[in-house]
Amino acid sequence: MKRHIHSPVPLGADGLLPRTGLGVGQSAPHVLIPGDPHRSKKISTFFRDAEFTAHRGTFATYTGHTNNGTSIAVTSSGMGPACVATVLEELADAGAKTVIRVGTCGGVQPWMQPGRLVIASGCVRGEGASYELVPPEFPAVANPFVVAALQQAAREMGEDALVGLYRSHDAFYMESKAAHPGLRERMQKWIDTGVLVVENESGTLFTYSHLLGLRAGCICVALGSMFADPNAPKTSVYGAYSDPDFLAKRIEVASRIAIRAAEILEEVQP
Repeated sequence: MKRHIHSPVPLGADGLLPRTGLGVGQSAPHVLIPGDPHRSKKISTFFRDAEFTAHRGTFATYTGHTNNGTSIAVTSSGMGPACVATVLEELADAGAKTVIRVGTCGGVQPWMQPGRLVIASGCVRGEGASYELVPPEFPAVANPFVVAALQQAAREMGEDALVGLYRSHDAFYMESKAAHPGLRERMQKWIDTGVLVVENESGTLFTYSHLLGLRAGCICVALGSMFADPNAPKTSVYGAYSDPDFLAKRIEVASRIAIRAAEILEEVQP
C-alpha cells in the first residue's frame, strides 16, 4: 500500500530507528502492539522461539514465530496517541505490514460484561494526534482483512467477540466518574449512538496506519461497564477491575487470538 505521510524516519547515530531501537527492515511483517513493555514480554512467551530484539523507553520488541511458522513480533506502544504515532512510523520503516493492538478498554454501554472481547470495526476520533494529519471528516476504520481474521480466530477459540465502534480520547481521567463527576452525562451521546467501548489509542492507530500503508486492527478486553460500582464484589459486573488474575487470563486469550489472526492473514492476504 502506498504511504501518504513522510517517511523514512531519520536514523540515529547508531544507524537504528531512534525511539524503538529497531533497524530498517528488521521487523517481522506482523506486529502485536500492547501498551505495556511488561505485557510485550509476556505476549512473546506465546511465540515459538521468541527472542529479545530491542528496548528503548516504552518500546520493547520481541520477535519469534507462530505455531505454523509465521514470522511475528510484539512491540509495546506505550499509552496514548503520541506514543502510538511514534511506534507506527518506526514500525513502518522497520518493515511491518500488519499491526494489531491488544489492550484493554472501558465499556461505554451499561450492559458491557467484564472480560468481553471487543474487536474494533472503527473508531470515533476523540483524540488530537490524528487531526494533525487529516481533517475531521476523515474516518478511522480498521482494515477489513484484519477484522475478518480476528473474528475467525475468535470463533476458532470459542470466543463470542463483539465487533463494533470504539471511541478514543486523550484525557485519561476524564473517563472516570471518581476523578471527574458527570461521566454519564458526558458519555450519553456515545451510549445512544451504539459506541461499545472507550480507550486512548485506536483513533491514532487506524488513521496513521492507513497513511503509512499498514493494515491495522484492534482487539481489547473490556473491563466491564464504566457505570458499574467500583466497590462491588469481584463476582459483579465490575469484576475485571478488581480481579487481576481474571484480567490477565482474558488478555492472554486476546493475545492468542491476535497471534492466530496473523497466521490467517499470512495465508489469505500476505
